[in-house]
Amino acid sequence: MNILKFLPGLAVLLMFATSAVFANNVTVTGAFDGSEPTMGADPVSCDDSAKRFRIAGTITVSTSGIYRIVDAGNWFPFALPRGEIADTVVMVYAENFNSGNPAQNRIASVDEFEDVALTAGTSYVLVVQHWCQQIDGAFAIVIGGGQATVSGDGFTSLPETIATFDANSPTAFFSDLDGVRRYRADAKTVDVSGTYFFVDIGEELDGSPGSLRIYKDSFDPLSTNLNLVYSTEGFFIGSFSLEAGVNYVFVMVENAADSLRLQYVLFPPGSFNFNPGLNGAWVATGIEHQGILMEVFPSSGILFFAQFTFKDQPAVVSESTSRLMSQTDKSGDAKVEALGADDQIWLTAYGNIPSSGNVMNIKYENSTGGRFNSQTPDATIDSNYGTGYIEGLSCNHLVIDWNLPGGIVDTRDYYKAAQDGVPYCESFIPAGPVSSEW
Repeated sequence: MNILKFLPGLAVLLMFATSAVFANNVTVTGAFDGSEPTMGADPVSCDDSAKRFRIAGTITVSTSGIYRIVDAGNWFPFALPRGEIADTVVMVYAENFNSGNPAQNRIASVDEFEDVALTAGTSYVLVVQHWCQQIDGAFAIVIGGGQATVSGDGFTSLPETIATFDANSPTAFFSDLDGVRRYRADAKTVDVSGTYFFVDIGEELDGSPGSLRIYKDSFDPLSTNLNLVYSTEGFFIGSFSLEAGVNYVFVMVENAADSLRLQYVLFPPGSFNFNPGLNGAWVATGIEHQGILMEVFPSSGILFFAQFTFKDQPAVVSESTSRLMSQTDKSGDAKVEALGADDQIWLTAYGNIPSSGNVMNIKYENSTGGRFNSQTPDATIDSNYGTGYIEGLSCNHLVIDWNLPGGIVDTRDYYKAAQDGVPYCESFIPAGPVSSEW
């Protein structure tokens, strides 16, 4: 562990390397899902117990020399455990990897970050193994090659994640940094709503610590708190929620004056899952006075909802009139009108939560024949009233499909009636592998 990460004031005393260090950073990424085999612990692991591993990829380099290898997930289990991002040991093998003899051909074991000598023309296998806690989640390896080129698995670090500063860079006053700082602004939209997980790796790549600030719609350098929706405030790790299709401006700000370069890694939301954060009311846009109340039971593996709706055709006159007529008692005095309306329908639906994936099948039920707040007569429940499915697109967007008697077949988009529970839902969705198109 690097104590400078927790003492950012000391980091400004570092000597910054030249910009060539950042020229061709490559990210190799993936995720642990729990199905991986185990092998003996690497020598730099936290203990000697066997741990799960997976092959991350294979690379070659254009020029023999020193390359910086960084485990971007190193700090998450300590500083932001809910992200489910794996802290790994990155093992580098020349030409071949044999899990039965993990020491064979191993030329380096990287815990946090390390310089590794690589030779042009040699194929290197990158293997990741849990450092200590075996977390099922994303991992990311960043390889810095200076002016050299790294080829094979992975993708070049995204321009939005690297800031380059010189004498012509714009400046602005940022109150959380108590001064004027250089910055770079990039307009950005995301395709997936949810929680994104950020880590600054500038120092690990011989650069500088930096801050990431996110603005909605626009960034005004004369008023740097206007439209601000998130700021790392100088801390090197964090998470924030973004909405798909919204215009954002990502602003990278130097923490220390005269920084040369900054870099960060951003893990996007992982795959949607059905979780208790979905509980509550859901409505379809443009359909008033109807909706769904949903409940997720993780321990039982069941999702249940009640759909409060109406008949697909207007009630006939005789039905409606009979419900509105006042009843009379023996003395002829008017009694209370009958509670309810003939055109109202209360459907229920349930299904088994899938172990993976964002689609689950559901069965509809229809309860009829009962009376308000009474055990008699007993309601009749048709447990095979229809079928359908739920497709989870985000914690605020579900697609619900139904196929009911009488040819009532439709698919509708539903949205959370109240947004309060969305962050809670997102907390159940771990980070996914770093994307080249986030």
